[in-house]
Amino acid sequence: MALVDFNKVRQLFGETPQSADSDLFRELFVLVLSRATDADAYTHPAEIASVQAVIKEELGEDLSNSEVRTAALSKIYESTPLQKCLSGAAPKLSVDQRQAILRGLVAVMNADDNVSSREAEFFNMVVSALGLTAADAAGLVVV
Repeated sequence: MALVDFNKVRQLFGETPQSADSDLFRELFVLVLSRATDADAYTHPAEIASVQAVIKEELGEDLSNSEVRTAALSKIYESTPLQKCLSGAAPKLSVDQRQAILRGLVAVMNADDNVSSREAEFFNMVVSALGLTAADAAGLVVV
């Protein structure tokens, strides 16, 4: 299955998957990180490279520049806003999976050494949509 087809994400708003699986996490990971490259007015080449590196490290997958751009501009956003997509998926992901998405997102946003206000808004939206708290987003371990 191609990682940028987003079949599991599409199922969230069509037929409901019978059980959560790692494919949904993998697709959302790619979707969020790729979309982050479009969060501000300029897509810096370092952001694309960072998405590729983080996906390789976390998922063991190689994505081309064009696959990252395709995922960033996916037609899925025409039918379902990312916020709604993440909100629908959040209950099907573990806290660890949701935090992994945030860690990857932070790496991508810091890739060009400049976090814009639009990128910060995007980050806050992702945190909220994933049902995470500020403590979760900061990576604090609550005992």
